[in-house]
Amino acid sequence: MAQPLLAQHPIHPSTTDGTPLRLVRGDGARVFDEAGDDWIDFDNARGSVLLGHGHPSVAEAVGRAARGEYGTTTGWNPSIDSVLDRIQGLCGGQVMGLFRSGTAGVRAAVSAVRKATGKSIVLSSGYHGFDTMWDPADEIFTPNSGGIIDFYYDLPMLRRLLAEHGDSVAAVVVSVEPIYFGQDWFRRLREATAPSGVKVILDEVKSGLRHRPGLFVDDDVLRPDVWTVSKGLANGYPVCAVGGDPDLLAPLAEMTFTSFFEPSVLAAAEETLRLMGTGDIQRGIAENGGRFVEHARDVFTRNDIPIEVAGSGALFQFVCAGPDVEAEFYTATLEEHFVFFQSDHQAPSAGLSGDVLEDACDRFTRVGKKLAHRFTGVPITQKARYIGAWWEMCGLMDVPRSPEETAKWAQLLISEA
Repeated sequence: MAQPLLAQHPIHPSTTDGTPLRLVRGDGARVFDEAGDDWIDFDNARGSVLLGHGHPSVAEAVGRAARGEYGTTTGWNPSIDSVLDRIQGLCGGQVMGLFRSGTAGVRAAVSAVRKATGKSIVLSSGYHGFDTMWDPADEIFTPNSGGIIDFYYDLPMLRRLLAEHGDSVAAVVVSVEPIYFGQDWFRRLREATAPSGVKVILDEVKSGLRHRPGLFVDDDVLRPDVWTVSKGLANGYPVCAVGGDPDLLAPLAEMTFTSFFEPSVLAAAEETLRLMGTGDIQRGIAENGGRFVEHARDVFTRNDIPIEVAGSGALFQFVCAGPDVEAEFYTATLEEHFVFFQSDHQAPSAGLSGDVLEDACDRFTRVGKKLAHRFTGVPITQKARYIGAWWEMCGLMDVPRSPEETAKWAQLLISEA
């Protein structure tokens, strides 16, 4: 294979030998390769394509924008106000900033809160994007070169770190992971942070709008000082919103960019937000995705395959008993033309319905037959579950642990990642 010209190594669906799966067209939950074969997409640009590929009303809005009927990139147009109003109506926030990616938005939010508070340490959990500011420290539970300390979702460790660094902590930033953490965990997060008064930033880049028309975490459970949302905003078009307290976000004032008013992004966002605002899309995804998840669980049980499904129809993960099981499972799903985000979360779109859902279930039945009784007696261990959770959220499951066990698991999973 010739040396690629692309300097980056972006995540993309691949064949079993690592060759990129070249997709030339998308329609709802189906995507098509160069040979014209169709695949059923559960990756959906890591969950950004909530409505399905080529959604008609989004395509029509983007087409009008491309023809110059939706304002210009040169300057302000009415759609910017409409998009901001819609986001605020769904997610709240006294002020908001817009960026082109979730990674950029979270970095901006953290930088703004640091500047506003005059403090440097940030206590973090979860994946916040490909950004060197989140690189691991040389030693766990100590600051990295950028002043970030990861507590890996371990709330007793968070309390300890707040006691040790409280006067220097600008914020606690947490990536919301609905597969592994429900409302109760965020209630306990509030209890852990409230005594110190430390600012809380919720990174809902992945989860915001996917489960309902708004943030995943209930306001009466934990009202964040700042939040970020991205993947649910524009059906795959590049936009992220940062919202919250105006004093904390005042440093965003100078964070702008040339394509800020680019009409096609705003058009896609406005139409997507209009549709997502009713909650009907989310209910459909949860219902149809739930049917697929229940079918998958039944396939695994009937064929004695040591794989669990964590999560729900809106967002779920296959947790395999070990690397051999995982390798054979994803090989079989490729043969049946599934596009899954290997090892990580699966994010159905609204296109997974009707005949496509039936087709997906039929294909998954064939996956089960290929693996039937191949791994009889192989258990799904606690380590396998920890590894599955780590792939999904770069953190530790919410189970009782001693401080020594927390350190052991974190070190083990970092070394094996």
